[in-house]
Amino acid sequence: MVEATPAVELDGDDHGTPGVTRVANDVVAWIAALTALQVDGVHAMYRPGGQSIERILRRRVAHRGVRVELRDDGLRIDLWIVMEAGANVAAVGAHVQRAAGDAIRRMLGLPLEAVNVFVSEVVFT
Repeated sequence: MVEATPAVELDGDDHGTPGVTRVANDVVAWIAALTALQVDGVHAMYRPGGQSIERILRRRVAHRGVRVELRDDGLRIDLWIVMEAGANVAAVGAHVQRAAGDAIRRMLGLPLEAVNVFVSEVVFT
């Protein structure tokens, strides 16, 4: 579910290196998805509109539960997650927001406009 917006561009370092580094939106989505999957209470990423068996995804195509948008104020990241039953929705959502935002800032050094988390399903195991 990564939108076809332009790739994210990173500023060069201060050592006079010429050129630009571009990061594909899929890479940003992978960072956000894999970070979200490490949070306790997150069972999987959710793919809106997918077939019922394909909707709940673990690692192989996990980034499809993420939308990345480059805006004037920074990146906007939307994550659709599947939670485990019994987990605190507000606490898990806040943890996913913090963790994904921190990972993207640390790895890419880009400002974030928003990290939105949508709980789309709950799994009872």
